[in-house]
Amino acid sequence: MAEAEHIMPDIEIEELGNLMKTELINCISSDIAYNSGSEFFLIPRIHPHIRTIDINSYDPIILSIGPYNNGSSALSSMESEKWNRLDYILKLNCEKGLKDYLTIINGLEKRARMCYSGDIKMNKRKFLQTLLLDGCFVLVSLGGLNEFISATPQRVTASSSHAEIVKEDLASGQPNLTERTDKNTRNQNAIQNTAVEENTVLEIELCSEISGHETEQCIYQDNTRQIGQWYDIFVIHDLLLLENQIPFFIVEGIYEVVSSNKMTPMCKSSVAGFIEMTLSFYPTAIRESNRPTDFDHLLHLCHMYFRPNSNQEEHEDHTVQSYIHQFLQLGQGYLSHLGSSRDGHFPNRWRRATQYHEAGIEFRRRTYYEHNPHSLLDIKLRNGILEIPFLFVDDQTSVLFRNFVALEQTCPQVGNDVTAYIIFMAKLMSMPDDVALLARKGVIAHHMRTDRDVSQLFTRLTKGVVFDFYGNYYLNHLCLALEVYYQNRLHRWVAWLRHNHLSNPWLVVAAVAGVIVLLCTIAQTVLTVESYVNP
Repeated sequence: MAEAEHIMPDIEIEELGNLMKTELINCISSDIAYNSGSEFFLIPRIHPHIRTIDINSYDPIILSIGPYNNGSSALSSMESEKWNRLDYILKLNCEKGLKDYLTIINGLEKRARMCYSGDIKMNKRKFLQTLLLDGCFVLVSLGGLNEFISATPQRVTASSSHAEIVKEDLASGQPNLTERTDKNTRNQNAIQNTAVEENTVLEIELCSEISGHETEQCIYQDNTRQIGQWYDIFVIHDLLLLENQIPFFIVEGIYEVVSSNKMTPMCKSSVAGFIEMTLSFYPTAIRESNRPTDFDHLLHLCHMYFRPNSNQEEHEDHTVQSYIHQFLQLGQGYLSHLGSSRDGHFPNRWRRATQYHEAGIEFRRRTYYEHNPHSLLDIKLRNGILEIPFLFVDDQTSVLFRNFVALEQTCPQVGNDVTAYIIFMAKLMSMPDDVALLARKGVIAHHMRTDRDVSQLFTRLTKGVVFDFYGNYYLNHLCLALEVYYQNRLHRWVAWLRHNHLSNPWLVVAAVAGVIVLLCTIAQTVLTVESYVNP
């Protein structure tokens, strides 16, 4: 009888089933089918557990892009600048009105919502307005309209000296800067001076269709320069955060309306050129001729510049294979007792820089050649010399790398190359003396307080990261080659002798002299014995 009282009636079961069916439909309709065949990548929410490791690496400072951080009171100061960009775009093409831009954004709204994995608590009107304002900010601030403006100068009426400077800059292919600076100074301060491409004072005709009034002369003003260099750094910081993104097809849609054509590759090339200037401190293998055109948002575009060079990989694979074969032959007897992984290969592990150095491996800063460029991830081992591309480390390095790792951990389509590189460098620089060694070799340079801060920075970057050391990652062959070299006793003996007894040139001379004396003594002894045996 007691069991019968706990049985739910059929009516309540049916009501519960209907509620669950409604909830299931809502969840399915608001979510995205996450698979490798998706034509775009998710812009996910960072998990709270990962966010607590370093919250400053994921939250914007002054600028909100996309729906996740929209409405934050701490970021409200930049909202007027977004409207300023929208006003600038509306005045560029008098044949198009605000309705034309909202119409194309409305057609992309459903696709844009599917790009976000988090719950977007925005109604349709607010979401469309956010996409349009943020898209205009990205398009104008990153120079996406440079090609369009230079191709159609009749759309812009310039009546000031500033406008003349803009025309000269566009003709020479340079970004539009407020102040006319020396070329060398501009190259040295690329990151600080190029955050906003269009900071000029232009006089543009305002169409009655846009303003609702008679045509009048208006001035486009960018007041962000009043903030100074902080603005440049903070905007770059915020535009490259994973949660602070909008799908780039929104920017392309705005560009198509303002340019009245479908020449979006020109827009992508201009934005990619801005990213190249932003990444001027890092070696990249991508040039203007092969700039990426298939990217989904700004962080994804930036991530493409950190991929290993495919041509370099083919050459290095051949070098590493011959290198492994050579040392397997020399040390096959000794290495036979080593443990093996589940695939029968040597254990995949990385060691500290000082440990490799004690085993005879030399570290060298990889030389950068314009005719054969390499990216930051192109690490090469050849003849016992580990060549590592130059790495500059500061606080911004941590932010950029954290968002790269977050992108790779949440979007498997982009691969795991940056994650593998960071884990390798974190193990290589586990202790302050490792950082000091690499700094002496010219491999790294940093503006941190101590070497310990650098090692701790990379150690924290790997916290919470999921990585398969037995998987197919681009440093797999390098890892195996380093372990083979490290386990060879002959290499360690020679390295010990060189580091402890042959580091001083006078000791080398004394050792050579001692060897000569020893050989002469042996020869004299042999000749003496021979004279007694055969007088």
